[in-house]
Amino acid sequence: MRQLTARPSAGRVLADCGRSRSFARRTHLWMFVAVVATAFACDSMAVGQEQRIRTLKYDGKTWTESPPAPVGTAEGDLHAIEVQIKNGDHRRALSAIKKYMKKYGGDHEFHPNMLIAKAKALIGRRDYQKAHVVLQEFLGAYSGMSLTQEALRLEFVIAENFLAGVKRKIWGVRLLSGKDLGFTILDEISTDHPEAGLAELAIKTKADRMFDAGDHALAEMEYGRLIREYPRSRYHQFALRRSADAALASFGGIEYDEAALIEAEERFDDYSRQYPAQAKSERIPLILEDIRAKRAEKEFAVARYYERTEHLSSAVMYYRSVVRNWPETIAAAKASARLDMLGAPANEPNAASPDRSSVKGNGR
Repeated sequence: MRQLTARPSAGRVLADCGRSRSFARRTHLWMFVAVVATAFACDSMAVGQEQRIRTLKYDGKTWTESPPAPVGTAEGDLHAIEVQIKNGDHRRALSAIKKYMKKYGGDHEFHPNMLIAKAKALIGRRDYQKAHVVLQEFLGAYSGMSLTQEALRLEFVIAENFLAGVKRKIWGVRLLSGKDLGFTILDEISTDHPEAGLAELAIKTKADRMFDAGDHALAEMEYGRLIREYPRSRYHQFALRRSADAALASFGGIEYDEAALIEAEERFDDYSRQYPAQAKSERIPLILEDIRAKRAEKEFAVARYYERTEHLSSAVMYYRSVVRNWPETIAAAKASARLDMLGAPANEPNAASPDRSSVKGNGR
């Protein structure tokens, strides 16, 4: 007897077909995504590899793109290390450098490049002291090469970090201030490489740090050096104004020597002559007026000292100097009054050594 099998209904068949097509579409979609992702990954790897192996070379006229030497050669291994540094993998780069130095030694043509690479990796690891030692080795042996400017730039970076507060290591711990070493590095850049573009910036940076720290006398010396050694510097106007400010700030008061005041007056006068528009907008004439008033007060204080100690001829000489040199100041009016009290004319022909007999008592 023939066994009958139940046939699925038309609706069920259509539903099953729909589910099959939906599954197929999802499968195809995921396959498509997987293919695209794989292709993108391959392309990215290819691009990355291309970036790693391409290099630029300059023949004196044009730049040409060419692949570097293969890994396993001094040039190729150097390039691989430079890629690690560029990617921020400084720890692996230093490990590779150690192997590189052991393999190739220090007599091959790429040794200067390796020293620069080592310094960069050490800076990346914030080991500024060791980086400085490496750069000193480079500058001592290879100064004058095209890489010298890069070495000086790295030295400047190290100096700025020490001046910013990074401490030097002792027994592996950052304990010592690095500011002295930072200043030393700046001095080496400006003194040993005056023709380098960073030399004048090194002087300015040192002066700025001293000025900000309140070491105005030392700052004034550094700004003065910048003005003398680089008269056409792009920092000339700034340095001239700052040197005047520093000289004025280093004046301790009328009880102290007036050399700083004299220096400040000369610098502000120079600034007014060379940059008249800026001087007017910055009210330099008022600053000069204040400086002259202070100089008059200083001279008047000296005269009063001689009067109190009964060195009257000297007192008269200084009172007359105040009246003659700063006639519009308050100190000049006071000096004129003291001369009247002493019975001495303000404009004695032989003012440098007045006749003591013509001078009355001290009038106090």
